[in-house]
Amino acid sequence: MPGIVPDRTASSQPQPELRRDPITGQWVILAAGRSIRPHAPGRIPSPASKRELPDECPLCPGREALTPPEICAVRDGGGKDCPGWSVRTLPNKFPILLSEVPHAGAERITIPGRRPALGSSEVIVDTPLHGKPPWEIGPAQVEEMLKMYQDRIRTLKSDGSTSYVHIIRNHGRGAASSLEHPHSQLFGLPFVPPDIESELDGFAAARQETGACILCRMIEEVEDEGELMVLATGNFLVFCPFASRLPYEAWVVPRRHQAKFEECSELGELADLLTRFMLRLKERLDDPPFNYWIHTYPLRDESRPYHWHIEILPRLTTPGGLELGAGVWVNIVSPEQAAAELR
Repeated sequence: MPGIVPDRTASSQPQPELRRDPITGQWVILAAGRSIRPHAPGRIPSPASKRELPDECPLCPGREALTPPEICAVRDGGGKDCPGWSVRTLPNKFPILLSEVPHAGAERITIPGRRPALGSSEVIVDTPLHGKPPWEIGPAQVEEMLKMYQDRIRTLKSDGSTSYVHIIRNHGRGAASSLEHPHSQLFGLPFVPPDIESELDGFAAARQETGACILCRMIEEVEDEGELMVLATGNFLVFCPFASRLPYEAWVVPRRHQAKFEECSELGELADLLTRFMLRLKERLDDPPFNYWIHTYPLRDESRPYHWHIEILPRLTTPGGLELGAGVWVNIVSPEQAAAELR
């Protein structure tokens, strides 16, 4: 298997380069030279829209009656659906998956490949402060959010009907966030999504070929080479992946081989690292819109190798027909340059 971090030579004019993701095998086109072409796409502009004020926001403390009844919360004292919480989980008011389907609706589903959209759609309100995401409050708030993530995964695993829990965050209008109040979203899926299946296949193929975890190997090479490294602690590191799909893509990875995010016990250290990186992202890239998600092991299988991680993708360019129509990503900032700017 070829090295994950290749030798590089200096060039005054970056040339397009093909890079293959070592886990999924998908190809990415690294075209750094396109960033200097006339009319090159820049930052995605935020849509002109009215900003919610705290006294209009349904997710702010004191307005709990405007949301569906909460599923759970971290709250000082007792009570439910009342102020005093630090993290709160709610059913999504506009779900894409339903906890139950009316019997009449189920009767209509008779075509193969079609079935009711049963699952979970939840909103995790990860800070009570309207204008501050958790990393701007501090690592303790980030840790509370991460603990809620883990708690929801464990709870949905126990219900027996969820196959995969996908937790995401859309930060900013340019990343499809519909509410300004800091929040995450959780989707309890009745199937394992294609991207996770592709990664599982990649981990299995690498294990069969080398006897080792491909992501553990990536960590070793990133640390040896240094060019892709951004931040590191004793148990975690942040790096820009070799086959980055978008400018400044970064992964947060545990050094210790571990398949399931919900089994991570070093949440305080992870929260501190995430806080440092998110603040650096805000400072260096002028608070860009971004998406992040946690890739973790499915709930209903124990037999396949995996290594959980968090993927963070700033949304500074707009995907075009090649990305959307063929699944081939074009990245105009090399991961080596991105890592150097974020270090």
